[in-house]
Amino acid sequence: MSLLFAAACSKDSTSLEATGKSGSITRFAVHNGYMYALNPNEVLTYSLQDADQPVLVSRITTDYGLETIIIYDNTIYLGSSSALYILDITNPATPVILSKTNREALFIGGCDPVVVKGNYAYSTIKIIENICGNVSSQSALLVYDVSNKTAPVSKGTYTLGIPNGLGYQGNYLFVCDEGTDRLEVFDISNPLSLQQLTDNALDITDPYDLIVDGQKMIVSTKTDFQIYDLSSLPTITKIGFIAK
Repeated sequence: MSLLFAAACSKDSTSLEATGKSGSITRFAVHNGYMYALNPNEVLTYSLQDADQPVLVSRITTDYGLETIIIYDNTIYLGSSSALYILDITNPATPVILSKTNREALFIGGCDPVVVKGNYAYSTIKIIENICGNVSSQSALLVYDVSNKTAPVSKGTYTLGIPNGLGYQGNYLFVCDEGTDRLEVFDISNPLSLQQLTDNALDITDPYDLIVDGQKMIVSTKTDFQIYDLSSLPTITKIGFIAK
């Protein structure tokens, strides 16, 4: 999802531009002149040297169920219905799979958007039958230590309703939870022991994905885009919306 907000939605709203930003639920990404796109069991790399004629330069096969992609620190993180994949793109034309996590059986079948900060990756798993085509037995926010990209280690599990997209600002992680109709907020100052800030959570009907852009956050729901001010975290203030 890539959005351009050129004006505020009400007379009390602050203007917001989020050009080129994307949420955590996305199936392609552009980096250093290359585009990486997902098929259900493939990562396709296209050279954008000639933007009018992209050229397929690499194809990597994975297990079935790829869903989301994010790039952080010259590394691709892939969320699938069965694992978290980590790919090196030091040479952006030829991605190399560094590792694949082993997920516990109770999480098999869940979709998992991923965001990364420093040495830790945060991923959500949801239990309902959905685009992944399966039902997993537990929904949660998972935390991985990815300091060794060839051997990520699971470090935490936090039960949620039906979590979807997520993002962070500073030491605060935001998670869209359709199951509870809330935007959950976590203090991630200590990645090994997250603190869920229930008093700072927001009541939002059907939150799906979000974009953090500086001191502003856009939350995508089934009916609108809601705009929030993050300048006084952990307090979050709504400043506008755009109807879909």
